[in-house]
Amino acid sequence: MFKSRWLIVAPALLASIFSFIPSASADPAPGLSTSYYTIDEIPPVQSTTEYELCGSEVENNINRSYDGEPYLDCTVDLFMVHMTGFITIPVHETIEFWLASDDGGTIKIGTDEWGSWNDQGCSATESGQIDISAGSQPLDLWMYENGGGTCLMLAWNIDGQGWSMVPDEAFTTDYQQPPDTTIPDTTMPETTTTWTTTTTSTIAESTTVPATNPSTTSTPQTTSTHPPETMPPSPPATVPLPPIPETTPPDTQPAPPETLPVVLEPLFPPIPDTMPEPPNATVQPPQTLPFVKPPDTVPPPPDTLPLPPDTAPDAPQAPETSEPAKDEELPPISDQAVVEALADIDQATPAEVKSIITELLTHALTTDQAVSVASEPAVLAVLTNEEAAQVFEQVAVEELSTEQAVELVAAVQDAPSSVRKAFEAVLNLFQGFADDYVMTNQTVPIKTRRALIALGAVFLVSAPATNRKKTR
Repeated sequence: MFKSRWLIVAPALLASIFSFIPSASADPAPGLSTSYYTIDEIPPVQSTTEYELCGSEVENNINRSYDGEPYLDCTVDLFMVHMTGFITIPVHETIEFWLASDDGGTIKIGTDEWGSWNDQGCSATESGQIDISAGSQPLDLWMYENGGGTCLMLAWNIDGQGWSMVPDEAFTTDYQQPPDTTIPDTTMPETTTTWTTTTTSTIAESTTVPATNPSTTSTPQTTSTHPPETMPPSPPATVPLPPIPETTPPDTQPAPPETLPVVLEPLFPPIPDTMPEPPNATVQPPQTLPFVKPPDTVPPPPDTLPLPPDTAPDAPQAPETSEPAKDEELPPISDQAVVEALADIDQATPAEVKSIITELLTHALTTDQAVSVASEPAVLAVLTNEEAAQVFEQVAVEELSTEQAVELVAAVQDAPSSVRKAFEAVLNLFQGFADDYVMTNQTVPIKTRRALIALGAVFLVSAPATNRKKTR
């Protein structure tokens, strides 16, 4: 009788165990949601409403070149790319990124943002080591193309293992739920067994005191409750009997038969007091998700700041007769005259230095003379952008000696921003003479940038057939 009751209850209890097992959720879609816009200004505003949308698709990575490959109604030049989605950050001790773009490109991963929003060749901007947790992090990228070649690449360096392109499987269009490491609770709920005792007495018809033959039956009643743990009450020691004429029942009721247990052992052990949280209580994503797009407009990059005034505050105006006509050929000047003009120039006032430079620029300078002028910190401190360009235009890079190149690069590296921009615009710094020079808005010297660009080119050439995922 008792075995059959437990067999009826057991299937229901087993079914409750499996109800705690969570169902598998669908994997998020791979890739990044990408929109393309035609632009009519440089640099463009990072906005999804300012310009005309010319196409959209899901890109499988950030490692592409748009040279000669317009998308749908987009143009070859004057377009902007916007990528959004999530990047899965592996477990790490340290991590850093670099973003290469041509022209401008900026990226935001988590709360860290970097890049350069101005015209440039395929150049990489490093993030440096960033503090970011492993797992799915929001990503927002902008890139624009003005003209010439194009590139857009993202690489990472994890725990100092070396630079490598971020693989396709790291990108998803939706938040990547971390694996659920909670162990499902398979223990049975606590079982309490209650016994009900019924006593029957038989009385003879004679007037003598009859023999009493009580029979006792017990029926188990099972209920399922959760802690706190309680023990079932024991059967009462005495059970009152119904009134019997001229007789008095015994004061005590005989104990139940020895064959009937007082308490049945449950099929499963009781649930421990420290029962884990149910598996449905999964960890929710950070409150910063879903990722919120940056505002449609961003502050202008540093390159858009106005250039210094053409003249220093104390500089006198050059005599109108000292500046030759633009179409006239400038007369030469002797080396001795240049040496005498630059002698003790570091002790001259800014006004005196400005007067000397104005006079020197009325002559055609040789490469040696131009290097001598451009290597003086006092001269570079007062040069305007136009005057600096005039000096650098008279430097023939192929005529530079190693000593002259080192001296020139060291002097210009510490010069004002307007002089450095003229230096970068006039001279081809990638001819090898300026490998140790760090360009404006960059953090690494030219020789490092050249290595990064070469690394990106290897990845672009190695897998041209799978570089772009078509959804047209």
